[in-house]
Amino acid sequence: MASPTARRKLGIELKGLREAAGLNIEQAATAAGISDSHLSRIERGRVGVRPLTLKALLQSYGADAEITERLAKIAADTTKRGDRGWWQPYAASISDKYASLIAFESEAISIRAFGPMIVPGLLQTEDYARALLQRGPVRLKADEIDTRVEVRTSRQAILDQTDPPNLWFILDEGVIRRMVGGPEVMRRQLLHLADVAARSNVDLQVIPYTSGAHAGTLGPLVILGFVEGEDVVYCETYAGDLYPEAVASYGDVFNRLAQDALSADRSIEMLRSAAEGMK
Repeated sequence: MASPTARRKLGIELKGLREAAGLNIEQAATAAGISDSHLSRIERGRVGVRPLTLKALLQSYGADAEITERLAKIAADTTKRGDRGWWQPYAASISDKYASLIAFESEAISIRAFGPMIVPGLLQTEDYARALLQRGPVRLKADEIDTRVEVRTSRQAILDQTDPPNLWFILDEGVIRRMVGGPEVMRRQLLHLADVAARSNVDLQVIPYTSGAHAGTLGPLVILGFVEGEDVVYCETYAGDLYPEAVASYGDVFNRLAQDALSADRSIEMLRSAAEGMK
């Protein structure tokens, strides 16, 4: 797969050069012989850019030789197969967009996630993850399950890195009541959630059943924030994994979910109480 992080870096730089040159999207796209929407996707890191298009854009922006050479190298990375991250050996076992999520997670300074039915992948214990995959929508062989569990738990290394991202998780109460893997597996999962929630860089809230209908009825979502550039939204569906354009609307949904949820302290109390009930 083409490197999503390289695409994103290139898009940020091209947008900065365009704005510094005083050109709007329409003017720059016309100069490069592409559509406005295509240039917009390039700047948001959704697609790579061809050498001739890049050359035309940089000429219209008045970029010097040093900038042109540097961005040409980045652009070349956007067409390479595979990211140079720890997940690259698993490329044949995971979807391109799942690999993109992992790449974005590795660069994000903030991650907000909503789980309406199951614990988000970054918080799953190995036994919980295995139980999910054994009963999931896709029939997997034992070795495929092993690989996916390994990938899922390896993703969690970002929680323990020197400068971890700020994490904010919101779970529907059904997530902590659904008996995945049996009482003991679920008890350990709930205690793990409570322990992670106690970290200084983590906020975890539970939306209780008593809140009734809420804004998260469309399904799970992850919003990733970065030092530079726009947020990225990841949504997992049966049809595939999507990166919606309407990032702001998803941020609004997440904020509305937070308003319906219990406080972080009360959420931890609920988690520990539910774990106690699993004995």
